[in-house]
Amino acid sequence: MAVKIKLTRLGKIRNPQYRIVVADSR
Repeated sequence: MAVKIKLTRLGKIRNPQYRIVVADSR
């Protein structure tokens, strides 16, 4: 079991929002 954690950046430059996406690759 390998779990990949991707950090996607959303929003504008002055107002960045980070969303953590956990992808389970089997």
